[in-house]
Amino acid sequence: MKTKIILTMVLMFLGISNSQAQFLKKLKNRIEQKVENVAVEKTADRVANETSKTLDTIFEGNSEDSNRKVKNKTSKQNQNKEDENVESNVNAETEEESSQIGFGVYSNFTFVPGNKLLFYDDFMADALGYFPAHWETGGSGEVVTLSDSDSKWLSLVRRSGYMPTLENKLPENYTIEFDLVNNGYGNGKPFSKLYFAFLSKKSYSMGSGGTLADIEILFSNTGFKVSNVENFGGEVEVKIGSRIDRQMTDYLNNKVHISISVNKKRLRMWVNQEKMVDSPNLLQANIGDYFILQAMDVLPEKGHFVGISNFKIAESNEDLRSLLLKNGKFSTTGIYFDTGAFTVKKESYGILSEIAKMLKDNPDINLEIIGHTDNQGDDSSNQYLSRSRAQMVKQILWEEFEIEYDRLKFIGKGETEPVDDNATEKGRANNRRVEFVKI
Repeated sequence: MKTKIILTMVLMFLGISNSQAQFLKKLKNRIEQKVENVAVEKTADRVANETSKTLDTIFEGNSEDSNRKVKNKTSKQNQNKEDENVESNVNAETEEESSQIGFGVYSNFTFVPGNKLLFYDDFMADALGYFPAHWETGGSGEVVTLSDSDSKWLSLVRRSGYMPTLENKLPENYTIEFDLVNNGYGNGKPFSKLYFAFLSKKSYSMGSGGTLADIEILFSNTGFKVSNVENFGGEVEVKIGSRIDRQMTDYLNNKVHISISVNKKRLRMWVNQEKMVDSPNLLQANIGDYFILQAMDVLPEKGHFVGISNFKIAESNEDLRSLLLKNGKFSTTGIYFDTGAFTVKKESYGILSEIAKMLKDNPDINLEIIGHTDNQGDDSSNQYLSRSRAQMVKQILWEEFEIEYDRLKFIGKGETEPVDDNATEKGRANNRRVEFVKI
């Protein structure tokens, strides 16, 4: 079957125009991607090497890492099915030049996470039933697990405020991200509220937080609603009070990803990939020096559950282009993957879009994409995972953002080059990164 594909391509090659040659080159690149992704045993190693070698002869190019042995994770039956998919994909190229890999386009999701991690907590080091070690509260709460999630969650209850423990005040420019889950709401159930509050002084409640701003989230019997955005207090020069009333029934009794960007006075917030708030003058005076989550009437005895996980605060300083031109490289912890896998999460769209824009604006810049992991798991698995993740980033930049295939290389370094202490959650989060190096 593989020989048939290659012979077909050779026949096509004999009398093609320049435009067809470009298409055929892209087709070659796509086949290389397919071959790299096929999980095989000895037969697949031979197929990958022979196919790559033949294609390189035809196109006078070099395959990327053609001697790599792909890690086998499927049965022989699944391998045969993958071979059939490769052949069908080659045929499909004549009808549709570009394939989709399921990442999607989110033009409104321009969120780019900060590049200096200040705080991270996934609660994995905390005992179930206890309040987490790196948080503060004047109320109560505990670390729990959910039946449909591998994560641990901090349960927010009653009328409690929750503050991440930081050594210093928050900087002028920063980002906040976390997963938020809610359950137990609907017909006949009382509603609850959750506030994302930005304070001018340290406090465990909004009532004593000084001049402040907040975003109100309502969990009601009709949906998940972003209700109000406001600021108030004696230091506010211009009062901001906006009623949003963006109600989303799909987000009720569900999990969402919250992304918040603070740039001096400006605050923007996204729920999943949808922008909900963009207020250019909300954070006046010293508002935003501290951040708390304020629960209101989250009642476990009524069946309510509101929880957070994967909470991250990062400082935003230099942009990606400046870092690349100054240092010849930059790294980010803002490209997210499923746990133990290389599927890129959709909340990574903003930073990938920014990288693609930089590459399009600077056509002389080529990049090597380097995947890194923490030290959880064995060495060989981490090496494979880091390489697969780097490869997937390349594929998305190529397919979704139309960056030329040959401008991007990829490798994986596993856990071999940590930049922080793997003994802490924050350190491991810093080590789980993707690095881009100018070549």
